Amino acid sequence: MHDPRRFKRAFMERLLLSLQVAGLTSKSMGLRERRDAVRLSSDVAMASSRGRGAPWARALVARHAAERRNEALLRRIMGGSGYERAAAAAAAAAAAGRKEIRSKKIVRRSHRVCSSRRKRRSLVMATPAAASGAMSSSARRMVKGRLRLLRRLVPGAESLHGFSLLTETLDYVVCLKTQVELMQSLCKGSQQQQQQLLQLG
Repeated sequence: MHDPRRFKRAFMERLLLSLQVAGLTSKSMGLRERRDAVRLSSDVAMASSRGRGAPWARALVARHAAERRNEALLRRIMGGSGYERAAAAAAAAAAAGRKEIRSKKIVRRSHRVCSSRRKRRSLVMATPAAASGAMSSSARRMVKGRLRLLRRLVPGAESLHGFSLLTETLDYVVCLKTQVELMQSLCKGSQQQQQQLLQLG
């Protein structure tokens, strides 16, 4: 885990810097462009504040770098070399994902064959103890489903299992909470500044 105060301070500094670099003060940006710039700036600032030790931080930046429409904005925020590293990581993750999909198909096929054999055997040897085993297997299925959902929600968590998955999820959620708090404080500050300008004008 990281120090929350130091993370929050570093996050705020990087967020303000990346918002400046993204050119949010420009009047030529449309609403969608501003929204994308704020989202990218916030995600990149959060990931860079967390550091390279967290898989979700690398995966989050790589996910944004994989989208071609984000290229120009990410180049401005991260610089040329930072963007190139993120784009390379995105390409590597995409290639690994394709291999993993093929592997999962093979595993699923073999599970279907094996499970049908097990079902035939269990019908022959049905006992009262099997009823309690069915309950525990449904609980196991539910836990597996929840872990699968976590792997989809947390960037870079596809290959994590058990305790490491839960640790990574906790770290990501704490960082997201900090991101929301900082964005809320920026909105409040912006609204107060606009009210002061209206009162003076």
